[in-house]
Order: sequence, then structure tokens, then C-alpha cells
Amino acid sequence: MARRWSKRYAPRILVQLGALLCWLIATAHGQQDLQFPLQQSCPTTKYFDAAKLTCRDCPSNTFPDSEQLACINCDGSAGSAYNFASGFSALSNWSPALLQSSTTCACAVPPANSTTVINQVASSGTVYQRCIVCPANTVANSVGQCVPTNGLSLPLTPSEMLTRAMQAVGFSMSVAQATQAFIQVPTASGVGTLTLTISASEPLATLLGPAAYNCRFGLGADKAACNAVANLCALVMYDETSAACRLYNGLVTQFAAAGGGLSSPPPPPPAPRGTGAPSAVRRNVWRPETGAMPWLLYTGLGYTDDPNMDLQVQFSGGSIASGQVSVLTFILSAYALNGTWLGYNTWSSQFQLCGAPELDGSRWSRFGWNYLNDCDIDLTAVLGQLADGFTGGGDTVLYELFLQTGTSTMYPIPVKISNKDELDGNLLEDQGAVRRFFFLDQRLGYSSQSRSLQAVQYPVTMSLQVILRSSPRDQIYVPQLFITYSGWQTDTTSTVNMDSSASGEQRYTSFAVTYSNDQDLVDKFWWAPARRPGPDFLVYAGVVIADYGSFALAMVLLTVSLYYLTLYKLQEEVYYLMLTDGQLYNFKITVILAIVGQSLGMLWMLWGQIRTDIFFIDWEKSRKVLSKEGSREENSPVSCWRMLMVANEFNELQTVRITSPAFTLLMVTLILDGCNVIAAGYITPDANDYHHYWGVTTSIILRFGIEAFCFLILFLGQYIFRRLLYFPYVANPVTQFVDLMFLANISTVIFDDTHSGYYIHGRNQAQHSDATLRDLNQELLKEEEGLTAQRGLVSGASNPKLADNQLFQLYVTDAIRKTYDAKMLQLVQQATNDARNRKGMISTFLRGAGRQRDNVLSAQQEISLLFKQMVDDVERNAATQVTDPTYLQMVLDLPPDSALNNTAMVHDHLDAFTRTMFIGCEVRLFVFEALFFCAIDMSIKSVAISALITYVMWRAVKWFRDSWGEDNISSKTLVDRHFLI
Repeated sequence: MARRWSKRYAPRILVQLGALLCWLIATAHGQQDLQFPLQQSCPTTKYFDAAKLTCRDCPSNTFPDSEQLACINCDGSAGSAYNFASGFSALSNWSPALLQSSTTCACAVPPANSTTVINQVASSGTVYQRCIVCPANTVANSVGQCVPTNGLSLPLTPSEMLTRAMQAVGFSMSVAQATQAFIQVPTASGVGTLTLTISASEPLATLLGPAAYNCRFGLGADKAACNAVANLCALVMYDETSAACRLYNGLVTQFAAAGGGLSSPPPPPPAPRGTGAPSAVRRNVWRPETGAMPWLLYTGLGYTDDPNMDLQVQFSGGSIASGQVSVLTFILSAYALNGTWLGYNTWSSQFQLCGAPELDGSRWSRFGWNYLNDCDIDLTAVLGQLADGFTGGGDTVLYELFLQTGTSTMYPIPVKISNKDELDGNLLEDQGAVRRFFFLDQRLGYSSQSRSLQAVQYPVTMSLQVILRSSPRDQIYVPQLFITYSGWQTDTTSTVNMDSSASGEQRYTSFAVTYSNDQDLVDKFWWAPARRPGPDFLVYAGVVIADYGSFALAMVLLTVSLYYLTLYKLQEEVYYLMLTDGQLYNFKITVILAIVGQSLGMLWMLWGQIRTDIFFIDWEKSRKVLSKEGSREENSPVSCWRMLMVANEFNELQTVRITSPAFTLLMVTLILDGCNVIAAGYITPDANDYHHYWGVTTSIILRFGIEAFCFLILFLGQYIFRRLLYFPYVANPVTQFVDLMFLANISTVIFDDTHSGYYIHGRNQAQHSDATLRDLNQELLKEEEGLTAQRGLVSGASNPKLADNQLFQLYVTDAIRKTYDAKMLQLVQQATNDARNRKGMISTFLRGAGRQRDNVLSAQQEISLLFKQMVDDVERNAATQVTDPTYLQMVLDLPPDSALNNTAMVHDHLDAFTRTMFIGCEVRLFVFEALFFCAIDMSIKSVAISALITYVMWRAVKWFRDSWGEDNISSKTLVDRHFLI
């Protein structure tokens, strides 16, 4: 039923895509999207531009170098210039060179009586092979350099290069300030952070100056040097006040002004629905002009809404060649800190400090597979993943992230670094993204001055977010990678923040991948009309509303969770992604409201049941016996043991259930945990996979759905078995109790409201019920042979069902109720209060009020006569005072019209009196148990523990009902608790 969702929406989607295509054709003139070609290798005649990640043609009369990372030009000119490329201070003269072969240059006409070498230099942004004429007092060495014979002239130091580069870019800063690094680390108390100052940070002191110098004065020809400047800016968290980022921004400004060869910016996204033109906000240029410098910073906002990333997604099958994938391929372009490009690799299980199994650690790349890998780590674990330990020599790798969108194209993925956003004061999720990031770093925290590693940088959280578009439903927004970095101080000699034991401290870190829906879909998921309750509700009305409202909420939760469980797990083409737990706040609130309302309703039910008024009417007649003198006959006392037996059975019937909570919870645990059916709650788009995977996240709504479904099946199974098989053919506790009352010749009046309740007719036609077993068997035999009247109150009714019915809903007049209250209940309450004053409340509750006073027993006899007269009156006037209810009266419990002035009884065909017991509230109790279990599991996410807590809760409820119910029966029927066994 859920396997071809897109068929319904195919026409509408095609129309929308057609309109979008026409708009793009009309507006894309002279613009370029952000997609990159995926270059695995370059032809021998081309070189790879590591800053732009693309193969380019070498100009005519040039050829790629040996690594195919630059083009070599044979310099056919002659001249002289200061040569800094070789690292020596020398004035170099050169003569024309020409292309000797496809891979080398040679001197055209070497000057007479001179030594020449072919050397590679960068000038005016071009790499040349020149025919260098060694000057006087120099000689060519084995590596093609002219070395002075009278001593060396030392090259510029890194500090001098840094100073000259800053001057060339247009700002000044002391070398000490420019090479300082600042790393945020937690305080020793763990509350707040402090800033460590790293003096003469190794990469800033040794790499920043040469990289910026060679990039600037080589006019961008030295790609590795320009990349190194960008890498160092990324390493300092893109701090705009740092020398590294100021150098990067200055170089971008100078190179972009001089023309860098980048194409025009990408077209803006389409306008919002209902507008005639793209909005001003959407006209931002996300990829700025950077000239020869690599692209490092996004500009503008809204870059995640770029329609040019047209990759389609689905839950199974597909291929990158067809443009529809179920597994997303993310590509990492890696750079060493010195700017050397390290190539491409596929992102699988990298960047997980907690470690991960080889297969499970990369399952998140399957679309819709939410993933969380979190743990507490110590400093040793961080340092163990860094190269070269504490020496400070391990290189840091910088990465750029791409999503492969075609067999030869890839799309840049923006990276949001919270540390940069905090520095910039940026609170927007689609603004301030960057291109490069690192995983672990120990070079920035290594001080060249103190020659010690003072801190390392690591990601506290890394989270990849993929959002499904609301339209078209099979496309996604541009994913984003969110990173929060922290520092870990390693210098245990510091007295500021760390002691010798701090290296064993553990800190939280996590790696997560979240697939979620567009906010429009989230809003549609939760849309519901607003409700505002009025202020003047009575307590009873409030409880009823909370009770029935929460039951309705429980049914809605069941329906919604099953719907989304089916929708999410059975879809083959992408229709909807499961919401994350963070987006299910309203679902959590709904569960809480439902369980609170059901708890309130159940407490109200228990309170009503333990306050029910119960009265036994003994119809047994006294036997005639001789007086002690033997001179006359007198009535013998009626035995009380039949009433004691009925009271015991009634007491046991109070907590009888149709279903077994212990069996239900055991089966839930076996099915969900034992058979791992709870795997249906994983955020994985596969309905047939019930294996346990490490690191896979779960959804509370999916878990709720599978758990509720399991409870529903177990309820229906037990209920149908008991009602259709066990009760009719084995034993029905309600029927057995009614039969016992008939044999004992005792009727029961139950009031669950002031003027209404239930009547169980137990009067039989036998001469005496307090008889021998032989006499009882004889009476049963007569009944079987049809020699006695029907058991029902209206035994003469023409309808056999009515004639045999013993259960009635009872409506009494105000006079009868007031008499019962005044003569019976008030005396009972007074006797109970007196007992509490004598023995204490606890003792009275545990052992009962004790021996009843004579006035209470006399009152019982008077009320017994009152109720007997009431029943006899109804029996004599059965035509008017006993009615058979309509279906509407059975559903709504409407009293008959005759109840206004006289006692009235209504045939009870549904065992309604069991509402005063657990067996008549089975659905309510089971819903409460299931909802309680699901609410606990929503919090702790453990089936076994949730089942144990639910079972303990149920035992507590049952004990409460048993104890207080027994006390209620004892006080209302005057049967002491010692006889209720």
C-alpha cells in the first residue's frame, strides 16, 4: 500500500519541474552553478589545478611538470632578476630557452665562456624553465643551482618573509602577534572555558611567512603556498583578526582585482511561491571571486536552497549514473597543512573519535539511515589518533567536502563551524559557512618557543544534516556539516588549568548523521486546531474530559505512530523522512498529556471503585425449631456463612482481569527484545531488516508504533481467546459468581452513584439454601428438568432471555437513598471513625474496624427489609418498573422515564456491574499499561527495563485496589476483614 507514493504526485511534480526549468533557462545566462568536476586523473597534456580541483590545459609551448600540478614555460626572453626561488641571494642573468622535447627546456644559444643551468622559477604568476647563466664567482652544482664559490648568502628567514608579506598585503603586525595562537579549552572545574595563548605556534612561525611570501610574490603561481595560507586560516577557526586570515583576505582582494579567471557566479534559486521574481535575499553570490586563491568562505545566505544540485534520492536501488541514489557518496579532497594536495578519498567511517566497526561506521551514507556515535574519551585516545605523539611533528590534514552528483560531477558541501559563528556573532544556520575543516590538530598548539605541545584541537561534535525537500519530494537541500571544536590542554606542568591527573579526564564527543524533513513537512505533521479550555469546569467534568480526551489522544498516538511506521518502512521511493527525536517535541508532549490524563482517569476509577456502596440481601428463611423448653416452635437464626462466602468471592472478583499483565509484558519483551523486532524502531528505510546495528539511532515515534502494535496484537489475542473460548467453554468468573449468589440465596445491591447502581438477583425458589449437599443437588436437578421457575426477577416474561436474566441496572428514589444513608452508611462511617480513634488509622486499615456494634447490625437488618420490599415492589410491578433497554440507552446509560417517581430496573445484558471491578475496565487498564510502557521506553529506550517498571507499577496498583477494596467491602457489608481470605 505504501510502495509507489510518487505516482499520485507525478503530474504535479512534472509541471513544477518544467516551470523551474524554463525559469532557469531564462535567468541562467552568463551564470555558472557551484558543481565541480570529479577529476580522478588528468591527461598527460594537462595539469591539475589543486586550488580549483579541475584539470586544465597548459598553454601552447608549455608542458605539465612531473606531478602534473603546474605548467612549465620555456622562457624565450633574456634578462636579469633577483632569484629567490632557489633559496640563495643572487642576481641571475638568463638567456633565451626553447622547448627541446615535450618534457624539458634547453638553452637556445648559451653565451660563450659561461656556465648555464636549466632552473625552474616563478615570475609574474607563471612557472618558467630558464637558461640561467651562472654569474661570476658561482658554479653550477649537481641539482642545477648556481652556488657562490666565495660563501653563501642566507635566504630570507620565515619571520622576514612574514613581515614582507604583511606589508605587501597592506597591514602591519608584529611577528610575535602574528605567530600567536589562541585555543579555547575547558577550565579545570569543567564550567566555562579559558583561552590558552600559544606563543610562536609552530605552523604560524615556520609556515605562514614563506607560504604567504611565495604566494604573493609568485602572483599565485605557487598553488601549494596559496593553499597553505588558506589552511592556516582554517586552522585558527577563521578568526578575522588573525594574521593568517588577514593575509588570506588580503591576497584574495589583490588577486581578484587583478583577475583570477573564475567564471561568473551561480544563478540565484527560484523565487518563493507566489512572487514574480527572485527575492533580493536569494541573489547573494555564494562563491566569491578569489583569483588564484582557493575558495574558503561562503558569502550571502540561502546556499542550502540551491536548485542546481539536482540529485534525486530514494530508499533502495538507484545509481549515480541514473541520477537517483539510495546511497549518498561524499568525497573528501585532502590537503596537507603546507598546501600539498593529497588527493580524493570517499568519506566512510572517518572522523569518529569513538571508533566504529568497519561496516557499521559507514552505514549512515544510505539515505534515511540516521546515525549517532557518541562516547566519553580521554586525552590518551585523542593523542593516539594523532601522528608522532607529543613531538609536534605530525602533520594536520585539511579537508574539503563534496557530494557526488553524477559520474563526473560533485557538489561542494558547506561546513558550519560553531567556533567561527561565535566569533562572528552569527546565529543563522544558512550563513557563514566555510569550505575547509580539519579533524584533529596538534601543530597549532605546539610552541616553537618552548618546544612543547601545549594543546590539541579536536571536534566535540560533528553532525551531517540532510534535509528532504517538501517539493519535489525526491530531492534534498544542500547538506551541511556542523562542527564544534574544543581544545585539550596537554601541558600537565601548567598550574593555570591542569594538574597531573587531568590527562585521565573524560569528555563527551559525538558524530551524528541526521536525515530530516523540510520545516513545511514538519508543520504539516503537527498541524492541529488550537483548543482553549474554559475556566469554569467542575472537578468531575475536568476529570471526565481529561480521561476521555487522553484516551482519544492515545488512540491518535496509536494511529499516527502506526501510520508513520508503515509509511516510513514500506516506502520504496522517497516520500517522507522520519523526524528526529529533537523534532518530535510535540509527540513527546502528546504522550505526556495522554499518560497524565489516563493516570488521572485511572485514579478516579480506583477512587470510585473503593468507595462503591455494597449491600448483600439474604433471602434465606428461618427454620422452625423447638424452643429450649420444648413447649413451642420458634424461628432459628439464619447462618452467616453463606454471606461470608459470597463476600469472599466478591472480594476476589474485584481484581480479576481478562488479560494477564505479566504474560503481556513477558511476551512484549520476548518479541521486541528477544526477536529484535524493536529494530523496526531504527531510523533505517528497511522494513525487513531486524538485525541489530551498532551506532544506528532510533525514533521515538517508530518505537512507539511497533510497541503499540505489539500490545494491540497481544490484547486482541488474549481478549478474543478469553471471550470466545475460555469464558463460554471453561470458566467465566462473572457467571460463576452470579451462580454462587443464586445457590446461596443472596442478592447484591451495588451503588456507584447516588441514585443509581446495579442489582444482582440471587433469590432462588428452594425452601432453604442452608441445606445439605443432597438437598442442593435435588434443587439443581429440578431446575434442569424445568420443574422450577426461571432464575430471573421477571420469571414470567415471555422472552426466555428476560425471564432468566439476573443482572439489572438499578435506579432508586431519593427517599430510599436517604434512608440507606441515614440508617446505614452514617453508622458505618461513625463506627469506622471510632475504631480509628481507638486503634489508629494504620491498624484500622490493615485489620479493619473490628467487631461491629449492635446498633450497626440492627441498622443492617432494617436496610435489608427496606431493600427486600423494594425488590418485591419492582417484581409485582414488573410491567412498568422493569424495562428492556434500547441500543441508545445501553450506549449512553440513559435511565428510563419510570425512574422519576419509582424504583426502576433495566435489564443488563452487558454485565455492566463489572465496571465497579477491574474486569469491566479491561480496555482502560490495558491502554494505561501500554501507554505507561511506551512513555517509559520513550525516556530510557530499553524494552526490558520498561517492562519491569510497568510490572512493578501494575503490582502496586493491584495492591492498592485489593487493600482498599477489601476495606470497603468489610465496612459496607459488615463482614470483618479477618473473614476475607
